[in-house]
Amino acid sequence: MKKKVLYIHGFCSSAQTATAGRLREVFSDTCEVHAIDVNHHPAESIRRIEEYVAEHGIELLVGTSLGGYYTLCADVPCTKVAVNPATDPEVSLNHPEMMGHLRYFNPRQDGNWYFDFGPENLLEFRGIPFHVTPDTYILCSDHDELLGDNRAACRALVLPEHFSETSQIGHRMDPSFTEPGTGDLWRLLQQLL
Repeated sequence: MKKKVLYIHGFCSSAQTATAGRLREVFSDTCEVHAIDVNHHPAESIRRIEEYVAEHGIELLVGTSLGGYYTLCADVPCTKVAVNPATDPEVSLNHPEMMGHLRYFNPRQDGNWYFDFGPENLLEFRGIPFHVTPDTYILCSDHDELLGDNRAACRALVLPEHFSETSQIGHRMDPSFTEPGTGDLWRLLQQLL
């Protein structure tokens, strides 16, 4: 029976991201890869993830960037993997290019292509706790051009043996990262599945 994996995308993206497609392609023999749209409202997005995990029997939750943050915050009874998580979105999203009337990178299930994001939205990230368990793993780039050097913050969240660094990607995913046999994400997920 195939393991059920839920992929959570990053800021301005959707369930239609190429990363979800790549995970489906690479793990088609062993996994049923799900993906859902989340948004820039953390409480709503985290609740949606928790409900989806419970309703669909998800066994592995994988999130990247803001999706990695949501993965770390979700209170779910499954293994979690956060890739380049935005550990402090109130700071990392507080840039002029991340504010205003923004366009999603990919089509979304609700049909929306645009959303508004401003300083008031940053406040929504305050006080949301992480739910890091002994089954939580973090994989960080050693050259993240978007979040900068986020490794110390990530390393402090998980057991030492559950933290890994990679040179295969910057902030965004690359097909080599999931390449069977050599991709760092592929190897970690293979170990956990």
